[in-house]
Amino acid sequence: MFTTIKRANGPRALLRKLSRRGAINPHAVAFILTERTFRGPFFRTAELCYGAFCVYALRRDPNVTLGHCQVSFRYWRRRYGNDNVSLFLATLSDVAIYEVCCTYLEANKKVTLEETIICYNGKPSVLYAKLFFENLARVRECVSQLRLLVID
Repeated sequence: MFTTIKRANGPRALLRKLSRRGAINPHAVAFILTERTFRGPFFRTAELCYGAFCVYALRRDPNVTLGHCQVSFRYWRRRYGNDNVSLFLATLSDVAIYEVCCTYLEANKKVTLEETIICYNGKPSVLYAKLFFENLARVRECVSQLRLLVID
């Protein structure tokens, strides 16, 4: 059902994978790339383990964000329902992470990109905002080079 993929080092491999699914949302891809910088595999594994512990041992949904899109658990639950195995496996898939990120961004549309970053990250650091805009520029450059359809 899900393809667990080797981590794409940059936007190009990720964009190729996502382009098979239709138009690309460059903001979602930029958020994913930015979060990868801040949350490595150890942090991601810890979130996944904590989430699984809460769901299976405590029988409640955790108050945690999952995947490289860092979208709250309730968005994952909304998408995957009570199928916990599929939900946790999806957090390892770049395509599923992208889809949940797009769902979040669509549900929380803001007027400006700065408002979107604040809504997405809470209190983003200067470094976070700088990396996001750098990633967004890289994504847009790759999209134009690969001639992909974009949702903007």
